Amino acid sequence: ALRVAIRQLPKDASAVQKAAVQVKRQKLAARISKFHEIADAMTEGIEVHGGTEHMDDIRFCTTDVVEEVREAADIEDVLEEIDEEVPAEAMGIWMPSSVLRNEALALGLHTLQAEELELRKGQANDCLEKLRQALGHKAIIYRQHFRSADSTWTGTRSKQEALRCRIKIEKCVRRYQRARGSMQRLGADEDTLRTIYQDIQPHQLSVDKEVTEENRYGQGSDRLAWFWLVNNGHDSQEDVWMDEFYRVNWLKAKARWQRWEEELRLVQHEMGWTVSWFKYRMEEWDQRYRQATKPGHQAYAHRQVLLWGRFALDAENSFKDKMIVVT
Repeated sequence: ALRVAIRQLPKDASAVQKAAVQVKRQKLAARISKFHEIADAMTEGIEVHGGTEHMDDIRFCTTDVVEEVREAADIEDVLEEIDEEVPAEAMGIWMPSSVLRNEALALGLHTLQAEELELRKGQANDCLEKLRQALGHKAIIYRQHFRSADSTWTGTRSKQEALRCRIKIEKCVRRYQRARGSMQRLGADEDTLRTIYQDIQPHQLSVDKEVTEENRYGQGSDRLAWFWLVNNGHDSQEDVWMDEFYRVNWLKAKARWQRWEEELRLVQHEMGWTVSWFKYRMEEWDQRYRQATKPGHQAYAHRQVLLWGRFALDAENSFKDKMIVVT
């Protein structure tokens, strides 16, 4: 929150704005110092200061600024009156995840790391739930705007609401990514990180149009982003829009499954039709072979009988236990 407040400072920040940020810095620095004192007591004198910094991903810091995100040097120019050597927002907060896995085992901190890992999983789950809700509410705003023929997007209240939703979305993503980074340092299972707690990409945060544009083109091949499908997201929501969202997606998934089931049966029938066609052609040429009177015609017809018979045999072997034969 302090980093966001600093990023929102204008270049010509007033003394009041600088003083407000300074108060926040002092309060945060005091809380961090108190936290480290408690951590030092819990770890029986093990050095706990100088924890790992958890910097925000610049990809998700684009909407909480008045202007473009400035470099740390520019921020320090604005806050040049600050006398602290290390500003509070740059302080490393010590956690068990700040210690390497091997060193934690040697220091006897493996129990604390296991405890933090479970807490980080809960933190990640909470962030994903809030992210789903924020994306859903943003989609509602877009639906209300685009369905209103006389609405004006620029400068309207809807635009401000959409911006606030986007700020909330990026804040949830930043929190989730910090939790995920801690889980990696704590030695979380790679399969868990790859299948459940995946990395979030910016393109996955677009407004979902499952409910906003019911008849849009190309929705048959759409796939939901992974965070819509993990941790029983559809069971944890009590929002009316989220119920509608999952209901629509369930119906679409059912229709897609039925369509592919029908396509499978058609392909199985086509396999049987192909074998039947080969056999029909073989019988047709066999009849011509029997009716032929000239040796040349008989030889050619017999060759065609063997050819179509081989086609039928190869097809039966290839489609065995897969085709549907209608007699």
